[in-house]
Amino acid sequence: MRTMQDGMLLRIYMAESARIHSVPGYKYLTDFFLKRNFPGCTVTRGMTGFGHEKLIRTVDVLHLSLDLPVVIDVVDTRERIQEILPEVEAMVEHGLVTVQDVQMIRKIPEKR
Repeated sequence: MRTMQDGMLLRIYMAESARIHSVPGYKYLTDFFLKRNFPGCTVTRGMTGFGHEKLIRTVDVLHLSLDLPVVIDVVDTRERIQEILPEVEAMVEHGLVTVQDVQMIRKIPEKR
């Protein structure tokens, strides 16, 4: 069975080297969302990008960087995302936090 409902995407852009409480930020945030029972969290490592400092980071062999951009995506109901948003904003000191309304299709296994 599948259901469609309104939801919200929380997307966080940060450097791979960004830290939260001395832990890599993407790892800390993944744990944060898991402990709060969110349905999922995806961390994507970028191939190339730049941030506020205007320094290009890339996997290009000639300009190899060990500090690539990462994007963290979490989707849930508007209420759940807005509930944790102030806490997430406070944790992400260097990066960008965005939210966006989305339509979710959740596939729910049928009970047998």
